[in-house]
Amino acid sequence: MIDLSLNEVETLSTKAARGAGFSWGLAEDIGRAARRIAVEDENWGQALLGLLDNAQSFAPPDPLRAARWRIGEADVHAGRPLCPIRTAALLLDDPPPAEVMPLTILEVALPVWLDAMLRRSIMRVARPAALPRADVVIERHLHIAQPVVGRRGAIEGETLAALNAFAARTYVPESERSRTRGAGGGRVDD
Repeated sequence: MIDLSLNEVETLSTKAARGAGFSWGLAEDIGRAARRIAVEDENWGQALLGLLDNAQSFAPPDPLRAARWRIGEADVHAGRPLCPIRTAALLLDDPPPAEVMPLTILEVALPVWLDAMLRRSIMRVARPAALPRADVVIERHLHIAQPVVGRRGAIEGETLAALNAFAARTYVPESERSRTRGAGGGRVDD
């Protein structure tokens, strides 16, 4: 096991999420959510790896489905499991009205990520499941969860290597010029 600081957890998770194809904004949200998961769960690295490995197979919430959520109509499953990150981003950007709460959303992939992202709002997933997919109930809470400090995120070496492989996709490839000049700014720094 390797211990990472929560800042290292967040930074690595952000880079790995970007390497898996998420936009920088969503990748930063994933980094903050990974930090929350690391505080509560020793398997945060496996949870992140599961998200990144399957990210392309998750469906984003479509506008018609989101419109049904806003007016309190029953949710309808669309075939593929919903992306927990994009679903959380939609709910955070345009929260459903209080009168439709609690809100049931069907077939959310990796609901632990939906819960972790919603914790910076007044919404919470009731009984978040560590299942690969689940129907979730989102409730309103009066208080926003405060960030936890002073903890560390333990991770297995193989999981860390796999996450670093995702993060490496964000690096700029070496060129002949950069190899001859070495690291740094060259003459600009002189």
